[in-house]
Amino acid sequence: MGLGPEAAEERERPFLERLDEPVRARLLEMGTPQTYESRQALMRAGEPGDFVMLLRHGYVKVTSADRMGATVILDVGVPGDLHGEIAVIAGGIRMADVVAIEEVHVRRIAASEFNRFLLDHPSAMREVLVSVARRFVLAQRQRTQSWKPQAVARVATRLDYLVDVCGIRTPAGWRIGIPLSQDELAQFIPMGRTMVAQALDKLRKAGVVASSRRAITVVDREALRVITEKGVT
Repeated sequence: MGLGPEAAEERERPFLERLDEPVRARLLEMGTPQTYESRQALMRAGEPGDFVMLLRHGYVKVTSADRMGATVILDVGVPGDLHGEIAVIAGGIRMADVVAIEEVHVRRIAASEFNRFLLDHPSAMREVLVSVARRFVLAQRQRTQSWKPQAVARVATRLDYLVDVCGIRTPAGWRIGIPLSQDELAQFIPMGRTMVAQALDKLRKAGVVASSRRAITVVDREALRVITEKGVT
């Protein structure tokens, strides 16, 4: 996974998919099923870490505040992802909000039950530590991202990442499978909304993307990756 702001990123496989089948089956038996509506918070920063959530269906956004108090989207959670494990393992409070982008279905697992599961399955503990380390890297990068002028390349990098996360293959190209507004895309880069709008306009005129309200399709992914790597349209 590239760590520079213009480097292409690769999303790790969801936590559930990285487990061996018997361990995965055990985890899916744990906790209780719950449903959350679009924009409803699954977790809030500052709350005690007394449970984890295993995302089974739908997408969520993980958000925090930057040094100026503005909202930053740290990542997008996909089915199979685990959320809340950092506070559970550390025994502290949550450091970020987790908010439903659409209707989501989860399994809510109590901290005590999840900790026993990790003690019984060391391979799962290792995968949790991998996920925790990655999230710290993402959070650090998002909070310290410099305001460099390569707006088009930065937007292209995030769109390429979102294709990996939730891209849906269509005859017109790769449609981003979650309804992100320009404000949310700006929070995900992070960058000013006006700069995002200008960058998207350049990508549209270059025939790389097509977009409408809360819908973006990557028409030419190879061209998008060239922009990501070289910063040119």
